[in-house]
Amino acid sequence: MSAPQPVLASVRPAQNPLAAWREIDGVVVVISPEDSILHELNPTAGFIWKHATGERTTEEIARLLADEYEVDAVTALADTRDMLAELAAKKLLRLETPSAGEVSRG
Repeated sequence: MSAPQPVLASVRPAQNPLAAWREIDGVVVVISPEDSILHELNPTAGFIWKHATGERTTEEIARLLADEYEVDAVTALADTRDMLAELAAKKLLRLETPSAGEVSRG
C-alpha cells in the first residue's frame, strides 16, 4: 500500500456516507463500507472524525483540536493532516477540495 497523500489545509474532509459509525462510552468506532472492518479511533482521531462533516476545512478542524487538547497550532495541523490522510486511505473519509469560487473568496 502506498503512503497517504498530504492533505491540504483548505480541504474539507467529509465522512464517507457509507461508513457506519457510533460513539460508545466516549470511543468512536467506524465500520469501513468496503470490507466491514471495525476501526476503533483514539480520542484525537475520534475528535477529528466527528468534525469531518464537509463543512470545515482541515485548518479549521486543526484549530478546534488545538483548543480542545491545548497543543500548538503547528502540531495540531500536522496531526490533523496525518489522521485525515490515514482515514482517507482507508476510504472512511472523502477529501473535498474547495471550488474555484471558494478559493477566490478566501
